[in-house]
Amino acid sequence: MRFANPEAFLLLLLLPVFAFLRRKYRPDRQAALPLPTYSRLMELPRSGHWKLWLPRFFYLLGVLCLIGALARPQFGREITSSKEKGVDIILALDTSGSMQAQDFQPNRLEAAKKVISEFVANQKSNRIGVVVFAGRSFTLLPLTTDYALVLDAIKDIHKGTVKIDGTAIGDGIANSVYRFKSENAKSRVIVLLTDGENTMGNIQPLVAAQVARQKNIKIYTIGMGKAEGAPVPIINPQTGQLSYMRDREGNLFLTRINAKELTEMASLTGGLYFQADNAEKLTAIYERIGQMEKSEFETKRTTLYLEQMIWLALPALILLSLSFILRTTLGRVVRV
Repeated sequence: MRFANPEAFLLLLLLPVFAFLRRKYRPDRQAALPLPTYSRLMELPRSGHWKLWLPRFFYLLGVLCLIGALARPQFGREITSSKEKGVDIILALDTSGSMQAQDFQPNRLEAAKKVISEFVANQKSNRIGVVVFAGRSFTLLPLTTDYALVLDAIKDIHKGTVKIDGTAIGDGIANSVYRFKSENAKSRVIVLLTDGENTMGNIQPLVAAQVARQKNIKIYTIGMGKAEGAPVPIINPQTGQLSYMRDREGNLFLTRINAKELTEMASLTGGLYFQADNAEKLTAIYERIGQMEKSEFETKRTTLYLEQMIWLALPALILLSLSFILRTTLGRVVRV
């Protein structure tokens, strides 16, 4: 409990002064005792003069309650509110033809979609956006906290989502950087997953990473696939026959990760490079990123004070009224 106007208690100091002045300048000092002392109150009941001291006693209590009401007693109730400040995350996913390699089951793209979906499902207050890239890049979904919508968008990603094949990593980063509209997030992160090296696009990866660095955007790069590479399957759309991509000399083409460039991009922006050669490692990588980029919770505590003066003002009114009634009805006027 607290008092909003504690200075009102200074009025208590005036009561003895008021009583002294009234007694000094009243003709009938014996009959005029506006604020009786303790000894006086104790003497009156023994002498049987209850008609004299009872109105004055009620009057004194009424005045004390009135002063307490003027001090405005208040009871407080604490209110706690939490404000979440999330992380903005763009998931940039390579959908090029090499993501059909089958060193992950059933292939790299489907395995990546499964792990990314689990990552999204574990989010709480972070905003998530999805960018896909192959020979070009485009935004599949802008930043949102509608995780069901994000999961539906990821589910619909397939080899032909980007019509032009190739690996435009620089374009994927540049497009992701453009998606960050707000500067208010705790941090802004791009999680880029690819299984190859930059072969197409209008922007070089390191140039795009420089832009991200200038905007305080962190990039985590993930190289997906085995270090020795894997053949890229090709399915004949007419016959359904499976074959594998070959180079101009007829040799089997193996897709490989440019780990050096991916490491440089991550390091340049304060991020990290990870390599996943199986689904378990890929899951662990996204879990680690999720732990490093957690939301921030701000807790604010405020106290709501409720006025309680009515509990003193009402007794004051009743006591003062009783004092007046008793002095009137008992046939003895006690001036106070």
